[in-house]
Amino acid sequence: TRTHKEVLDTFVKVNEDFFANPASLHEMGVDAHTLLSRARKQVAEMLGTEDNKVIFTSGGTESNHFAINGLAKKMQGRGKHIITSSIEHPSVIESMKQLELQGFEVDFMQVDKNGLISVEDIKSRLRKDTIIVSIMHVNNEIGSIQPIKQLASVIHQNSRALLHVDAVQSFGKYPVSFPDLDADVLTLSGHKFNGLKGTGIVAWKNHVSFESTIV
Repeated sequence: TRTHKEVLDTFVKVNEDFFANPASLHEMGVDAHTLLSRARKQVAEMLGTEDNKVIFTSGGTESNHFAINGLAKKMQGRGKHIITSSIEHPSVIESMKQLELQGFEVDFMQVDKNGLISVEDIKSRLRKDTIIVSIMHVNNEIGSIQPIKQLASVIHQNSRALLHVDAVQSFGKYPVSFPDLDADVLTLSGHKFNGLKGTGIVAWKNHVSFESTIV
């Protein structure tokens, strides 16, 4: 999407007036931290979570990679089985392939002629050692819209797995929040809703935690 003028104006102002390290203790750092915290709180309120459950990234690819790898490493003591679809974004598919090399078992589900996943198929694949189900909301190539809330209900009722939803293509076009989709983790990319390229979001519910992928 074209970046809104208001976004560009804000970007210029922040880089001119709030360029200090928000982790610094000096006054300019405190001002930058206050602005960053306000932005995080706005995102959290929009998505229906707490502001300490939101991080900013360089875009959808990093968001998906962080979410999938961070969840897998954190939850591997419970199991190593993951479910996704065969039509996910490359950032998801490649993350899954990396996890397979590390001993995780990944089910790549096929879709029907309309590009949709079967809710019953998801249910039949859930196991005691399933830790993650990762399904995109709207496909970026063919536009198929997955029944995320139905999938979430089946997953949560029949397993302990967490549902990660790549909502990069749907945010701003459809209702996307934790109450709307009942996902456990959401990933977004700013350039899909009139923000800047190189900006992304990972947000999650209170019961979710990640293993750090950057030390």
